[in-house]
Amino acid sequence: MINIAICDDMQSWVFDIKRKCEEVLAGLGINYRFYEFSSGEEVLAYSGERIHLLFLDIEMNGISGIDVMEQIQNNPLFWRIVFVTGHEKFHCYTIDIKTLAFLNKPINRDEIKGCLRAVFREEKNNRKITIGTMDKELTFFGEEIVYIEAKGNYVTVVSNTKEAKGYVSLKKVEDMLRDTSIIRIHRSFLVNLQYVKSIIWGKVILLTDETIPLGRSYYQTAKDAYFRYIKQMAVYRLD
Repeated sequence: MINIAICDDMQSWVFDIKRKCEEVLAGLGINYRFYEFSSGEEVLAYSGERIHLLFLDIEMNGISGIDVMEQIQNNPLFWRIVFVTGHEKFHCYTIDIKTLAFLNKPINRDEIKGCLRAVFREEKNNRKITIGTMDKELTFFGEEIVYIEAKGNYVTVVSNTKEAKGYVSLKKVEDMLRDTSIIRIHRSFLVNLQYVKSIIWGKVILLTDETIPLGRSYYQTAKDAYFRYIKQMAVYRLD
């Protein structure tokens, strides 16, 4: 099930985007659900199912789409955002890890198709891992993991919703998550680039402003991986 939300204070634009999404989805055999918001305030008050794709108007009465982005940056209920605007001048303000695309009104069907295909592709590649704890097994999707820390003979997995200790080596977890956005930055830490705000000498700063140690020998590879990830998220998703 893919959940798609559209936020615009003009109902005609909501209807237009929804209609074109339905035309694209009709031939894909994907189950989907639509959510409609008429203001940024409604988006910020939302507490339902995870939204895989949010079409977000930048210029609205009340709180703007840019302000909404800043406030939902760390909210796991919103996964990817497509900004919709009538003015290209706003594009420079909307670069963010969650940003999938910037589209000018009116959006054409091919642009919407590209956005939906990108979301499907990323969801399909959202690798799942299972770790054993003292009394049960816990499953995490890669995109919800913030970082993993090794302590002795166990690891602590910190996700955006919970924290758990698992009896597995960090190397084994690293192998399970190879070729994802989760990389090693220290002999005792893996971090998900999706939740990284910046990388500086000696530490990685998360979107929550929490810091994680960055090993000297990992600095350049981590920095290079981060910039590749940012470019990948903001540029090639619609290929």
